[in-house]
Amino acid sequence: MKKLLVAIALVSISFSGFAQEDAEFKAELKELIEAQAGATMDSALDQVITMIPADKQEAFKKEVAAKMPSMYEKSVDLYIEVIGKEDLKKMLAFYDTPAGQRILEKTPELMTKSMQLGQTWAMTNLQPIIQKYMAQ
Repeated sequence: MKKLLVAIALVSISFSGFAQEDAEFKAELKELIEAQAGATMDSALDQVITMIPADKQEAFKKEVAAKMPSMYEKSVDLYIEVIGKEDLKKMLAFYDTPAGQRILEKTPELMTKSMQLGQTWAMTNLQPIIQKYMAQ
């Protein structure tokens, strides 16, 4: 009986250690997702905010910001499901390097310019193709 209780205690201790490690990993991953998604969201919101009356823009920003944590939480699980924990650990290690930090710093500018490039490309290239096939 004592052996069984000792075994149960050891398993419980192991699981609590894994749970703490898992929680720390998820918190670190969430931070990275917030940094990356924040840049993308800022670019998208800059475009959307112009549709909101000026006197309501601040309230709009606050409401959107209040909703973001739930998306980040769900994104953590999605990243783990699609990419896998081991590769994500390596990715997080990279972002702790000077090169990774520079990439994170440049991400907002890259996202803004990429969205602008995509819109310009779609207007000059994709739209005529769509019109061509819709007319047939």
